[in-house]
Amino acid sequence: MSRTPDQVTVELGTIGSMTFQLLHILPFDSVRKRMSIVVRHPLTNKVVVYTKGADSVIMDLLSPTSDDSKTDVLQTDIRKLTQSHLDKYARSGLRTLCIAKKVMSEGEYAEWLQSHFLAETSIDDREELLYESALRLETDLTLLGATGIEDRLQEGVPDTIESLREAAIKIWMLTGDKEETAVNIAYACKLLEHSDKILTGTCEVLMNHMIAEIESHVNSSDPLKKEQHFALIIDGKSLEFALQEALQKRFLYLTQRCRAVICCRATPLQKSQVVKLVRNNLQVMTLAIGDGANDVSMIQVADVGIGISGQEGMQAVMSSDFAVSHFKHLRKLLLVHGHWCYVRLANMILYFFYKNVMFVNLLFWYQFFCGFSGTAMTDFWMLILFNLVFTSVPPIIYGILDKDLSAETLIVLPELYKSGQTSEAYQSSTFWVTIVDAFYQSLSCFFIPYFTYFGSDMDIYAFGSFIITATLFVVLLHLLIESKSLTWIHWTVMILSVLTYFVFALALSAACVNCIPPANVYWIMHTHMADPVFYLVCIMSVVVALLPRYV
Repeated sequence: MSRTPDQVTVELGTIGSMTFQLLHILPFDSVRKRMSIVVRHPLTNKVVVYTKGADSVIMDLLSPTSDDSKTDVLQTDIRKLTQSHLDKYARSGLRTLCIAKKVMSEGEYAEWLQSHFLAETSIDDREELLYESALRLETDLTLLGATGIEDRLQEGVPDTIESLREAAIKIWMLTGDKEETAVNIAYACKLLEHSDKILTGTCEVLMNHMIAEIESHVNSSDPLKKEQHFALIIDGKSLEFALQEALQKRFLYLTQRCRAVICCRATPLQKSQVVKLVRNNLQVMTLAIGDGANDVSMIQVADVGIGISGQEGMQAVMSSDFAVSHFKHLRKLLLVHGHWCYVRLANMILYFFYKNVMFVNLLFWYQFFCGFSGTAMTDFWMLILFNLVFTSVPPIIYGILDKDLSAETLIVLPELYKSGQTSEAYQSSTFWVTIVDAFYQSLSCFFIPYFTYFGSDMDIYAFGSFIITATLFVVLLHLLIESKSLTWIHWTVMILSVLTYFVFALALSAACVNCIPPANVYWIMHTHMADPVFYLVCIMSVVVALLPRYV
């Protein structure tokens, strides 16, 4: 009913409310797989230890029984009945826990408290001493019963898993539930299908046998055998052996040939070890998604961590890269936003290479006419502001808003996500075509003005104004051609970039009377804009530079 740091108040049927004095809390950890509290009973005034955890752990901590006493016989019957209930709960897909207790005398409690205090105040090996202290407390327990809690499957989980599979994303299930519970959940969410052949066990002999069986199906001439799918189910104890260095390669080889992998009764540490093993050895991108504190280590180890905000707290969300409210949102996050982000990033990288190679080559071509002295054909303000201001914002908008396909199309066709897995948008051939295109455009923007005014007395900065103006339009129009979707934001940013360039050029040309001696930019842009040839040369340079884009 209520809880304070020192007390817990509960409602016990006809007895009414009772307030227990809370003495100690031994939190859950991945090694013990249980948690305990030490309280003082309000009626008997005795110290009682209550422990909850997985049945595989609690059953081993119960006090030994014999056939000599009626109490022991009764306890044996209770354990058998409880185990049958646990199996029934697990087959129904419920999440199970066992609860046990131990009543301590004052002397036993005082002795344990002294050793526990030394462990808490120890500087060296504190974690190990606390672990040993918990082990001394959690022994000779008396079974109280078991719980089965329905963990209802969220809406849209089966459809999401089916879509992710169509996108060639391999899905593993890492859970602390019993094997029966994990299997039922896997069938409910379509991670497993009834036609799948289930493989269990992970010793080296069994793994070799399972691998041979899978390969016999793959190499079989029978089409039905070739279409057979396999699923591997492994529990926490077997996983300890599979994660040993001697078996890691065989384990990974086996999992690669299974359509689904389910690790049940896995501790948080084992979850993170499995993710790390896959990430480091298979050289793939890993994504971990979870909703509880037990999933935090797995989420942090994966390349991408996603937390589901729910009733199990916010630990997973606080430790993740992305947070969603329901599992079904993972489909849109990956298939839509994941695809968009890959395409945007690939095109952004190519565009920045193109823009910089194209602009630098303009300076390079001019070196053939200035004796490679390092002189630029435009003033330093234009060199600085071309990338910093005039052409900086459009690529950012392009990288944020560009959409090669609609969200509806990507949801209906999950196969389109494979383009990112095979790097279709960014390949070495695409890169070199972009570089060659940048060279060609720089040649057009430089030599068309050069041959137009060949033999004239035009000064260096007047010649540079032609090149910079044409280059600006080529770079921006090139970006418009590359854009798969255009909005009013794109057009607004493009127009503002052009206006900013001309306003600055006109202002600099009017204000800089003698800024860069011996040459001078004074009134150059005003003169150009009054000359029809300026517009003709710029249009011709842009058309020739972008002509291959239309061929």
